[in-house]
Amino acid sequence: MTRSRAFLRCPHCDTPSVTRTSVMHSKLLRESVQQCRNALCGHTFSAYTEIVRTHTRSACPRGDVDLPVSTYAERSALSEKAEKQSSAIRKARQ
Repeated sequence: MTRSRAFLRCPHCDTPSVTRTSVMHSKLLRESVQQCRNALCGHTFSAYTEIVRTHTRSACPRGDVDLPVSTYAERSALSEKAEKQSSAIRKARQ
C-alpha cells in the first residue's frame, strides 16, 4: 500500500488534516470541514476546493462544464512553484 500525502495541512501547526465532512456546492466547488491530526492543536476549519482550469482536455467532456484551458506558461509556473515548496518542506524536515 502506498502512503498518501495530506491534502491540506493545519494553518497553525502545519500538521496534516483529515476531512470530516464535505458538501458539493457545484460541479466545480466543494466545501470541506478539516480537522488537524495534532491532538495538542485541535484546530477544526473549513476549506474550499475549486476546480479552476483544464490542463489536459477530457476525452468525454460535459456541455455544462466550462473551464479555461491552462497555457503552457501557467502549467510551467505551477510546476516550478510546487517543486520549490516541496524542496522547502524537505529542507525544513531535515
